[in-house]
Amino acid sequence: MKAVFFSFTVAIALALFSSVARASTFDSSDGQVHFDSDTLATYGFEEDDTLPAGTTFAKWSNNSFALTKTAIDVDSVDATLSSDGTALEGKRAFLVQNSTGLLIDDEALFAKVKTARVEVSLWAKSIGTSASFSIGYGKTQDAIYGTDLPFVQVRAIRTGRETSDGWVEYSSGPIDGSVWGVPLASIMVLPSRSSSTSGAVWVDAIEVKSVSGAITEPKACTMATVDKICGDGDCMFGHCVTSTATWGALPPIPHRRELAERWIKIATEIQGDRASAAIGSTTFTTEARELVESSTSSRQFFGGMNRLVNLLRNNHTSFGGPVNFTEFSPQVAFGSSSSLRACFGVVEKDIAGGGQALAVFEAGANPLSNVPLKAGDLLTSIDGRDPKAWIDDVYPLVATTLPNDPLSDLGNVSVNMSTLVSIRASTIVVSRCKSATQCDAANRTDIPIDVASRIYGAINGTITQPEGQRFGCSARFTDSVATLNAGNGEDPVSTQTGASGEVFVQFDGFQGQGAWEASMSSIFTPKPAKVVMDARMGHGGYYSAVEALFNLLRGTSEPFGVLSVGRGSHEDADPTWLLTTSKSCLTAQSSFDWSCYSVNTNGFLATVADPPGANTKIAWLNSIDVSANDFMPRLLQGRSKFRIFAPHPTSGAFGAIISLPGMSGGFQGGSIQIQDSRFGATANDVMAASWESGHGVVPDQVVAQKLSDTLNGVDTILTAAKVWVNAP
Repeated sequence: MKAVFFSFTVAIALALFSSVARASTFDSSDGQVHFDSDTLATYGFEEDDTLPAGTTFAKWSNNSFALTKTAIDVDSVDATLSSDGTALEGKRAFLVQNSTGLLIDDEALFAKVKTARVEVSLWAKSIGTSASFSIGYGKTQDAIYGTDLPFVQVRAIRTGRETSDGWVEYSSGPIDGSVWGVPLASIMVLPSRSSSTSGAVWVDAIEVKSVSGAITEPKACTMATVDKICGDGDCMFGHCVTSTATWGALPPIPHRRELAERWIKIATEIQGDRASAAIGSTTFTTEARELVESSTSSRQFFGGMNRLVNLLRNNHTSFGGPVNFTEFSPQVAFGSSSSLRACFGVVEKDIAGGGQALAVFEAGANPLSNVPLKAGDLLTSIDGRDPKAWIDDVYPLVATTLPNDPLSDLGNVSVNMSTLVSIRASTIVVSRCKSATQCDAANRTDIPIDVASRIYGAINGTITQPEGQRFGCSARFTDSVATLNAGNGEDPVSTQTGASGEVFVQFDGFQGQGAWEASMSSIFTPKPAKVVMDARMGHGGYYSAVEALFNLLRGTSEPFGVLSVGRGSHEDADPTWLLTTSKSCLTAQSSFDWSCYSVNTNGFLATVADPPGANTKIAWLNSIDVSANDFMPRLLQGRSKFRIFAPHPTSGAFGAIISLPGMSGGFQGGSIQIQDSRFGATANDVMAASWESGHGVVPDQVVAQKLSDTLNGVDTILTAAKVWVNAP
């Protein structure tokens, strides 16, 4: 006979389920689930059941998130139902197979609960594949999963209840019957997009129950007032929205506890960055455990965990996030001009009192904000606060990762700034200078912009989105090369010869092997006298590409090298044998040999007697640089005829990165750094050096884009590099 149990490591009472709770009742005497009497709607797939009008078979379309829908008839339904005792409720269950499932459209029910809260649950039994159960919001079912993605989509997650023969309960948790006036439109029962086409999933006992409480009204809010104004809700586009629309359903406490403990294990015992691991064993551990018990919404728990992982301060380490392709995706991941039609960068306020700030680098026409911006407009206020103070509070909650070195924060957030304020701010103020020479308090104009009301209106259809092309944001004020090459699968390397004979090289990262390394070799093999290397958007890449470029530029006459090593053990990250064992990977053999790779060690020392670029004068331009773009300037710094120009240090993530699996239903996995690195001129110097992660490469010449130059269209960093590289 079937038994029902909870898949947690400790026994719990049902009262502990503060969000995702049990729905139907399991009767151990007959091994069956029985619908509760107070349910609003049930779908048990029995002979006398009739699915609501509009319900269709559905299948994922190739290479898109749209669904191919086909009508349901009696014969096709019968072919997918079981009557052989497989069912958990009644006599029949529905078989999701051949990559095809159901979209249930119950218009009468959805209209009835538009102003109420409900919970959708079901039971499923996997036969060699996984499934995707979610609830979609839209003005009509035809508008979602077809011409459009859902307005909101909530993924059902496991409650912890399972039977001894493989049935598992899923639930949406309490959800609003409508979000910003847009109602529920479908219950989706489909195989996962990434699941095997040959597998199947049994589904039974779909149930919609009433839940107490009021739906989240779209009241005006800010990130500072979200708890007070929105309660358990979130604040996006300046208005409250239910947290299930952003971060998804809140898991039960035992699941939250397990997720937090896994991250504590990663942060304290697996994380290779020694500085991050120290944070993991102190504040992270304490605060993660507190979040488990105190959180009453997914915004508080998942947003809180995302913040804590970010505050481990490792640019390679990320919590992951919900697979949310709606307007309410809670994290800021890609820098674009967004609704402001503007991109920001770090500037030195040379004509406005000094110090670094954010100003517009590039602006386009017809912004949704209805206030066209101009290059040089200073960002002076966000929701009534100093921009840096607002960023320090808000960005860790919604960023996918933060730099290791806090000194590089402003540059790191700059390319995401337009998106960040569009999603998470209500109002901003920019200050416009009278001229490129006059920008003190008496010679600038403050321009307030009500960001939230315009975007809120566009999302709800009350404001028409103006025509205006979005564009990607860059830390470069201008490109150093006029014509940029295509990457063809690797980071493009673009070159141009300047008027004074200097060679300009623009590239972003080290994602490349054959073609990338050949491009770099072709630049330095002719032994150019002077080169400007523009790596101001450096996203990292391959260790082997770093070594290849190093061997073109630094040889045994100015020896240097690096050793990157994982942890020695969980109890002691750096036992005495760790570096002794790793030393041979610097001297006796290549770090790409299996004996080194298998113990998570990479490294190299200068071995080329006369590299072709050893005597080349090199100006290196940095800004937003991480990983391989940390390593390369660190390896070249101190070399003759080499100078780094940047407004701040690099990120400081000196080690390899690996991906993590998703740790909660509907979440994509994060990542961690698994090594730390030491640098030195000889193997013995490397052994005696300190671990480097936690602080970035400090520029030899600190130079930021000047506000006056921005107004005049001049690239300050590029100009400074050209002056130096061409000086006798």
